[in-house]
Order: sequence, then C-alpha cells, then structure tokens
Amino acid sequence: ENVLVVDGKLTNLPGPYMVKLSRSYRYEQNVGQPVSGAQIKIIDNEGLEEVLKETDKGVYVTTDSSFTGIAGKSYKLQIIIEDEVFESEMETLIPPVQIDSVFWEHIKVNKQNDAIQLLVATHDPNNKTRYYGWDYYDTWKYLVPIDDSDHPDRREGYASSTNYNFYIASTINRHADIIERQPLLQIGEDINKLHLRYSILVTQYAYSEKAFKYLKDLVSLNQNQGSLFDPIPYSLTGNIKCVSDRNLPILGYFIVAGASEKRIFIDRSELPEEYRPVSGFEDCDLELVFVRLEFKDNVRMDHRVDSLMNKGYEILKEALEIGSGGNRVHVYLAKKRCFDSRASGTNIKPDFWID
Repeated sequence: ENVLVVDGKLTNLPGPYMVKLSRSYRYEQNVGQPVSGAQIKIIDNEGLEEVLKETDKGVYVTTDSSFTGIAGKSYKLQIIIEDEVFESEMETLIPPVQIDSVFWEHIKVNKQNDAIQLLVATHDPNNKTRYYGWDYYDTWKYLVPIDDSDHPDRREGYASSTNYNFYIASTINRHADIIERQPLLQIGEDINKLHLRYSILVTQYAYSEKAFKYLKDLVSLNQNQGSLFDPIPYSLTGNIKCVSDRNLPILGYFIVAGASEKRIFIDRSELPEEYRPVSGFEDCDLELVFVRLEFKDNVRMDHRVDSLMNKGYEILKEALEIGSGGNRVHVYLAKKRCFDSRASGTNIKPDFWID
C-alpha cells in the first residue's frame, strides 16, 4: 500500500510516449492515487535525455515529436520525486519484426453461437527475437436506423474500443522463430463491430527476455489472461529501483521494445451467412404522438410526450397539421443514439478509413 507504481513503454514507433505514476492501493479501493509533480527523463546509452511533461495528474508524455526509440540503442527511465531518485535498468530496443499477416476465421463457439476469431502470424528469419507481444486498436462503422433529415451527416458513425488486453507468446522452445496462429480477440454475434465494416490495427512487440518474463508473471499472478489493468501484485519485481534508498520498494516496469504494426479491414460481405452480428440498434423505434394545438409551445405538457422523454426519448421533429379534423402537432420522438451517430461515437470518418 502507498508504494510507487510505474507504467511506461518506449518503442521505435512515432510518439508521444507516456509514463504513468500512481500509488499502490488495497484491492477493494479499485484505483490508485496519481502521483503529480515528478521530474521524469528517458536517458539513452549515449547520455542523451528526453524530458517528459505532466499533461494530467500522474500522466507524463514526451514533447519532442522527433524523439523515437532506435533499434540497438539502450534506454532507461529516471524519476525524481522530492528527494527520492528512481531509475530503471538499461534496456536495449530489440529490432522490430514485421507482422506477416493478420487474418480471421469463422468459428462455432457452441451450437447456438458463432464468432469471428482474429489471429496474427509472424516470423523472424534471423531466429533472434523469440519473445513477442501484441495489442490492438479496433474501429467499426455503423449506421443509425432513424434518418434525421435535418442532419444527414449524422447517419453514419464510427466507434473505437479501448483495448485493455494484451497477448504474449514465445518461440524459445521451437527450432524456428515462427508464430503461425496466435489468437487475438474473438468477436461474437452479440457485438455489432462486424455488422457493416470493421478495421483492426495490431501492434507487435519484440521484448527482452526479462520484460517477457515480467509480463508473463503479471498475467499469471492476476489470473486474468491479457489484463494489464488489475492491481500489480506486490511480490512482482520489475526493472525499476530507488537509487537513493535501496530499501524503498517500487512496482512496475519500463518496457523498451521494437514494434511494428499492421491494419486490416473486414467487410460484412466477406463473412459467412451463418454469422449474423447484431446491429446494436435493435431497441430503436420512432414514436409519433399527436399533440393538441394548445400544447404546441410546450409539447411536453402532453403526458405521452412527457412519459417518453422520461424514458430517454428526445424530440426529433415537430410538424403542425392543419385540416378539417382539427389542428394538432405531430411530435416524432426517438432515443438520441437511434438518430444521431455522435451519441455512440463520432460522425467524422477516420483518416485511415477505406470503404
């Protein structure tokens, strides 16, 4: 409890790079207190320094856009908090290995449910890497089912998920440094990611043996394959020490790794017919309420409109009807996420997106 926890990573991919500082906490507290006011540097084996700036409580990032890790060079992290100085061991950035392919397979989860399994394949022809890791960032396109004629640009949307999973594998016990079928995520039919069009950006890391062992032990001790966001077990030793007080404990690891990326797109038309993902908008409906003319300046005075709005509906459109049967107001209501794509993501197409 109240031990400094460090979470940081440096790769050869473009920055900025981030280091997070917090204090350890009891399991039932669920969140650690961020540590502000630290002085943080990344120092290479030639003595060159990159200073990090605190951009949010406990979050420090590099500010020089030209700074990246270089394969073959070694780096350490230095943290100064008041009178205490913490440093990581020098870690060499292993040359990145290119991803051979990211691909998918249709699988049967059980008799009733299908899924799409994402996998990655890679190899190092020099047989030198041996310790690998992967994470991903995925994005998908969707269409809201109710058309807002006043805002046609809000029909199409894009959503992305924050990935809290990572995957590791080693070829140390194999003759060749080849990974042919490393499973990543599964996408079931109860998720709308593959309803229209989907993209996944996979990042592959080449770890040192020590970093790989740390990550493997972290997964094992947390008993939660893939989660880096559980509390770090107190017994897990990283690569950071307090150089001003050798008896002061510290948790975490400053990872230095070669990294490569690969993106693929999957269109719904490519998937087998028996895979039927939800749209995510099955609960959407358009309600029409006829409101007396006397309520036209405040249609919520009508109890039906008021009841729907209390259930989360919003007014999409109002139209005045004048006819022999009497004048009244047509009020169209729906849940915002059903007619405004911005409620579930963004209506701005990502720069990388290809239709």
